[in-house]
Formats: sequence, C-alpha cells, structure tokens
Amino acid sequence: MPDEIFANVDVLTPNESELRILLGLPADAPASTRDLAVQLRQRGVGTVVVTMGRNGALILSDQYDVVVPSAPIAVVDTTGAGDAFNAGLAVALAEGRELPDAVRYAAASGAIACTRLGVIPSLGRRAEVDALFQTNSGYAR
Repeated sequence: MPDEIFANVDVLTPNESELRILLGLPADAPASTRDLAVQLRQRGVGTVVVTMGRNGALILSDQYDVVVPSAPIAVVDTTGAGDAFNAGLAVALAEGRELPDAVRYAAASGAIACTRLGVIPSLGRRAEVDALFQTNSGYAR
C-alpha cells in the first residue's frame, strides 16, 4: 500500500503475519514485531495494536508502548478471533474506555472466539466477554 494511506489510519489492528505483509515482508519474516510496529507508526499510523495470540497484544502509540496479556484459554479454533478482537475493541472504545482497557476487553472477546469451532458460533455474548474481562486478573483493573 502507498504510505499516504497509512497517514489516514487512526488505529490499525494487524496480527503478526499481517503486520509483516503490510510492510512488504514475507508473513513469517524473522523480525521484531515491535520494530515493525514502529515502522508502521513512522509511515503515519496513529496507533498500532498487533495481536500476538497467546503472547497478548502490543499497543504502540504516542501514549502507549505496552503488551496487554492474553487470557489463558484452551484453544479449539482461532478462526474468527481477529474479527472478535476488533468487535470487542470497537465496543470498548465506543463506550469510552481508555485504550489499554479497550485492548484488554478486545483480547477477552478474541479469546472466547478461540474456545469454539467456527466463526459465528464462536463469537462471545456480551455477558461472556464481560465475565472473562472481570474475572481474569490480566484484564480487570
């Protein structure tokens, strides 16, 4: 993609493979995820949130440089986890949560999606996401 597109992006949420592809690298390039996220910010992206599976989610912005932990779950199927993460992030940001809490909420939503087969059946209901967010010490404040 042309660099001018990145300057119009407020929040970008790639997974680690997508991050590499966005920068013109092979999906499995052995580069530091944080260093690559810095490169996206240098191209104009306001906030980069890289989902890293069991390793959590990296937030990189003017205000934050932090990894939010993932929930300890038994993974059944990761299909749809990114969609669930983005839905949870959108809900949390729309509710006015600060970015780290919004990413924690998104991570809870993505984690629930990994516990069941399929995309639609795996999406967590609000009560499930709220419960994981509240009961997992890695999420609740």
